[in-house]
Amino acid sequence: MRPRIDCRHFLGHRPCGLGKECRGCRHYAPWRERCLIIKLAAKGDVLRTTPLAAALKRDKPDTMVTWLTDADALPLLRHNPHIDRLLPYDAASLVQLGAERFDRLICLDKEPRAAALASSLDSGRKQGFGWDPRGGLVPMDHRAAFLYRLGLSDEIKFRVNRKSYQQLVIEAAGLKHEGLGYHYTVTREEAEWAAGYLSKTIKAGSRRPWIGVNTGTGRAYPAKAWPAANQAKLVRELKGRKLGTPVILGGPDEKGVVEKLRRLCPGTPAIAPDLDIRSFAAVISRLDMVVSSDSLAMHLAIALKRRTIALFGPTCSREIDLYGLGEKLELGLECSPCYRASCPDAGCMAGLTATMVLEAIERLT
Repeated sequence: MRPRIDCRHFLGHRPCGLGKECRGCRHYAPWRERCLIIKLAAKGDVLRTTPLAAALKRDKPDTMVTWLTDADALPLLRHNPHIDRLLPYDAASLVQLGAERFDRLICLDKEPRAAALASSLDSGRKQGFGWDPRGGLVPMDHRAAFLYRLGLSDEIKFRVNRKSYQQLVIEAAGLKHEGLGYHYTVTREEAEWAAGYLSKTIKAGSRRPWIGVNTGTGRAYPAKAWPAANQAKLVRELKGRKLGTPVILGGPDEKGVVEKLRRLCPGTPAIAPDLDIRSFAAVISRLDMVVSSDSLAMHLAIALKRRTIALFGPTCSREIDLYGLGEKLELGLECSPCYRASCPDAGCMAGLTATMVLEAIERLT
């Protein structure tokens, strides 16, 4: 018997469970193309790249999509119907990938470790970014040239570009964008858990909408943070004007900020900052609206189709698509965007007042 290794049900180490033998099996379903996506970090960027997998499947439904990512981003891609194999970036996966051949490889990370790996693996077609033998990042085909130039020219990235990140990466892969959105699946068990969790966190009968006020920004760009004083004023105004129930959101890095807001706004429900990513996402899926700076929480809110008010200062709002479900607020200062990790003034974020956010909330409710 010759095993049909190209079948999507083939396991190799044991029978697939659908047929006794490969020969003559009525369940034989061969993959027509094998594609590897390399997108390792950061978590928000990984999540907003998910439309690419959908675009690949739409173009060729019989494509086997393998996605390589950092271990801390794996939870964001689990249960995604457009990803057939999910691998962590570790030694075991690198050895395994080194023994395989792909029909298509798409690398969307500009980190040396990702680009160098893309250049070294065996694939009939390579797209996105690779690593030059002289040492340096290079586009692997002409379709990635514009995306490559965005990283080299502030003028192009900050002023010229009008495309969303999703459109940029999908077009870099030679595919049509056509408005494809993020994909994130909350399982039934996760949804039930989140409903129970919030029933204990938010008082019964609390006014809708439930509005998540996110405190986090990630470690790379702390300048993206909306000041705690502004957040506290928003929470107090929401409660005082009875526009909804604010819910304080934050992750492990925001424990101090969350506690500060709880002191400034007694009685305000807050989500435990030590929740894992999937639990955090499940909670967001039960909220009606999220107010957030450019962060993972913002990307999750977009992916989960929550009404979103996104606050921008040092990063590019033009690359973010809210898919008609929210508003982007920014001051448009001459120095913004700048992509600086820190700023002595941070006026671009401090100048976004609670009143501006309240007005946006009223427009969305």
